[in-house]
Amino acid sequence: MARRPRVEFEGAIYHVTARIVGERAGRGVEGRSPSGWLFRDERDHEAFIDRLVDRIETYNIRLYAHCEMRTHFHALLETPQANLGRFMHSLNTAYTAFYNTRHRRHGHLFQGRYGAKPVEGDAYLLSLSRYIHLNPVHIKTIKELPLADQLRHLHLYHWSSYRAYTGRTKVPDWLEPGPVLEQCSRVQKEQQRQYRAFVENSLAEEDEELLTVLKGPSLAIGDADFVDDVRARMIEQIGRCRKQEDMSLRHVLERRDPDEVLSIAADAMGVEVGAFRERRRNSVLRAVAARMLCKHAGLTQREAAGALGVRSGAAVGRQQQKLAEALATDRNLRRIVREIENCLGASREDVAKV
Repeated sequence: MARRPRVEFEGAIYHVTARIVGERAGRGVEGRSPSGWLFRDERDHEAFIDRLVDRIETYNIRLYAHCEMRTHFHALLETPQANLGRFMHSLNTAYTAFYNTRHRRHGHLFQGRYGAKPVEGDAYLLSLSRYIHLNPVHIKTIKELPLADQLRHLHLYHWSSYRAYTGRTKVPDWLEPGPVLEQCSRVQKEQQRQYRAFVENSLAEEDEELLTVLKGPSLAIGDADFVDDVRARMIEQIGRCRKQEDMSLRHVLERRDPDEVLSIAADAMGVEVGAFRERRRNSVLRAVAARMLCKHAGLTQREAAGALGVRSGAAVGRQQQKLAEALATDRNLRRIVREIENCLGASREDVAKV
């Protein structure tokens, strides 16, 4: 049977899930032994987060919420450039390579195709973030504990965005809780308190309506009109969101022509475009060019490698890691990258994060 086509459009918000191969689905599933865990220890978790953060930047993803469990992970995210498939392929491939090397295994790591349902804004976004954040306490061994112990486990769980939402840790640059928290209160000082109450007051009683939608065959998470809209997109593969009531949540970014991207980057760096295709020792030229091609022209790392004469997409990925390290210490390089971002029409938030 042919797979259902993935619905992608600019500004789409998704609930994304992926689990380790061979593990049965279901809330509360923990895995029988470490060999069946997607994240065996802190190093695995940290490696996944590192690769997630890199690709959030590369593919212009807005991450609203996340949670990594032993056997699977959840993410609530937006794709301003209609590139969910490219983002997830890059993320899962990079983590699989790390995991297989570290744990001396081979073959597929993830079970089949990742799950991704488009999400309507407003109440559904809020309820879904709660569902994601409560995953650490909805496993059998924790659910059997007294309520106070469940809350303690939730507050101490590091591998989700809940601690950032409730002020227990600083919000990282790559996480955007604002659109969710704003639905709790217009007063910023009240947002975290009210969101915490919204989540923790529901510990004893699940959102059955949301669970039915998540586990059912529905194409999307939202009201009937939104589901119909997604169905139409699936059939016709329309490229732009037409719903108006929740557009404040969505960012739509225009893809630039690759030649235009390289020309602007070359001007800012004071070189000819051809310099990006030359191999130079300890040079960041090709790394910066690849970053801009992926971010503003919508190219994959493999496509960027082809455009710049780099051996492979993996080589581009390594260049991006070195570029990130250089940006952390080189003020002049940050200034140049900021200038390129401005010229390419990046949002103020993107520019501020450089």
